[in-house]
Amino acid sequence: MKLASGKHTEAFYPFERFSSTAQRMLTAAQLESDKSHHSYIGTEHLLLAAFADPASHAAKILAALNVHEQQVRTTLDKVLGRDQRTIVQKMIPTSRVKKVIEIAFRLCSAEGAPSVSTGHILLALSSGGEGIAAHVLKDLGAPVEKIESALEELTEPEP
Repeated sequence: MKLASGKHTEAFYPFERFSSTAQRMLTAAQLESDKSHHSYIGTEHLLLAAFADPASHAAKILAALNVHEQQVRTTLDKVLGRDQRTIVQKMIPTSRVKKVIEIAFRLCSAEGAPSVSTGHILLALSSGGEGIAAHVLKDLGAPVEKIESALEELTEPEP
């Protein structure tokens, strides 16, 4: 995964295989992690990054399911609490994020899409089931089945 700094983390999938919107979502996840003073990129950061571009598939799906950024932030604050400032030397994605990205690539391949979209990432976040984002989505009324259904209704490809 290529970070906003231009550096690569462990090479497990080419950054170019993501839609440009999904690439921006991954960069936004890194920024969310930095704002939270974390030394890792977790599923919670990916979920918050889904709101970064209101025109993305992920943001459209969340809006259709009545899941809003502020309620996600409030829920995450309750779950995670506030952390003290950490000096970040190297920001790495968690193993759960790597699994989410792997699932997103499988979803993309299964539907024959040319690139991984933010919708694929959101669906993968919810289908992981064990990550913080999956629990928050389910608690806010957006379980995997609803996200999958909303994704299927999107007909325009994501840039």
